[in-house]
Amino acid sequence: MKKLKGQLIYVGPMFPQIGLQRGCIFKNGVHKNFYKLFESCPAFGELFVPIAKYAAIRRELAFDIGRQMCGTTGKYVTFYHEVENWLAKRAKKTNETTNTGVKIHA
Repeated sequence: MKKLKGQLIYVGPMFPQIGLQRGCIFKNGVHKNFYKLFESCPAFGELFVPIAKYAAIRRELAFDIGRQMCGTTGKYVTFYHEVENWLAKRAKKTNETTNTGVKIHA
């Protein structure tokens, strides 16, 4: 993936494992550690957009009053859904690995 430069804002779903929320602003591109995640899910990188395009993309995503994404068409809606699915798979994989271990018998 190409290097992201300039002032960017994240328009994707929350990613609490790394403290990333929708609306986070990055002054001069994103940290180099994000690029490892972009390799796993290229759509994740597409949701870091220039601040100048934020209003149009937010209209496309059409968030409701409860901050749920309601958009139905457009490339950013597709990216958003891909990232949601990717995050759900990561969470499921993490839960499966943390639930293993010593079994206690009563």
